[in-house]
Amino acid sequence: MKNILKKIVSWIGIETYQRLLAYSILKNYFQALNSAPMFDKRELLWDAVINSHSYSEKNMVYIEFGVHEGYSINYFSRKNNHSESKFVGLDSFEGLPEDWGSVQKGTFAVNGKLPVSDDIRLTFIKGWFQNTWSILEEQIKAIAKVENLVVHYDADLYSSTLFSLTKIDTLKKSYVAIFDEFTGHETRALYNYCQSYGAEVEFLGKTLANGYPNQVACRITPRGT
Repeated sequence: MKNILKKIVSWIGIETYQRLLAYSILKNYFQALNSAPMFDKRELLWDAVINSHSYSEKNMVYIEFGVHEGYSINYFSRKNNHSESKFVGLDSFEGLPEDWGSVQKGTFAVNGKLPVSDDIRLTFIKGWFQNTWSILEEQIKAIAKVENLVVHYDADLYSSTLFSLTKIDTLKKSYVAIFDEFTGHETRALYNYCQSYGAEVEFLGKTLANGYPNQVACRITPRGT
């Protein structure tokens, strides 16, 4: 019987296992997300984050991993009127570095073109995250005091999201995190990050897609903060 089960299991694709693992994590470890406020669309979730923390008026630092054409980073910059706020977007602008389920490598490419913005508070860092983190780190160090930190994780992939989470952890700042396609790769990345680093998560809100969390906002507090 064991051999039969092993054979059946070997026929199931790894993406299926990973998706099932995400569902299991949601049920067994992120139960608090069930009671988090629900919003009809992502912009309403973003507005709730902005309004509940008075981010429209405060000097804030907004970091976005996965920019694509710049919709969300521009959305947040338009909602904030503080002249000293910083908005930094990181992306290769060459599309996904690997397949994301049925979405093929290279999807979301914009021919290397950076988004257009007339807001001088916005900065874009082009390249793979592992090659450009030092640039972001230097920009953060140049800020006298990092307050009101918001990090938007929209890199889609487990590997990219986990890398970003672990690097932001080094700042040792409690911050608001936003995930854009939570159920799947990002669920596993957040869970494994919390396992490895002992960070605490407080869920603030969500949208749903097919009955599961899609966009998610939460407060992440690294251990030792």
